[in-house]
Amino acid sequence: MHSPKRESPFVIFLKAFPPQIIAAMAVQIALINGALMLGGVFLGIMLDRQFDTRPLLTLILPILGAILSVFVTYRMAMRTVKRSRQAYLDWVESQRAKDNNAPATQSAPAITLNDAH
Repeated sequence: MHSPKRESPFVIFLKAFPPQIIAAMAVQIALINGALMLGGVFLGIMLDRQFDTRPLLTLILPILGAILSVFVTYRMAMRTVKRSRQAYLDWVESQRAKDNNAPATQSAPAITLNDAH
């Protein structure tokens, strides 16, 4: 009796968290957070000169940018989790299809994240 080949935990981890998706998220977060912080500083300096409120807006706007960056980071991370989950489920489905095409009998189906509920 032939049992399906089990993947190593490292391979499963890489399929659950594809490096290209995680790297894209990290770069996006870094660029957006940097833009929010630097944009707050430059906008604060510009508005302080315009309204003669030096250094009030130069201090407040980067702080607001930092607070906003927390929310933006959270939303981007949740979107990345959704994309990673879909990539993993697609991989699991392809593994099942490959195992179903094998001539040997199957023992137990692979457990997916949906089965854990």
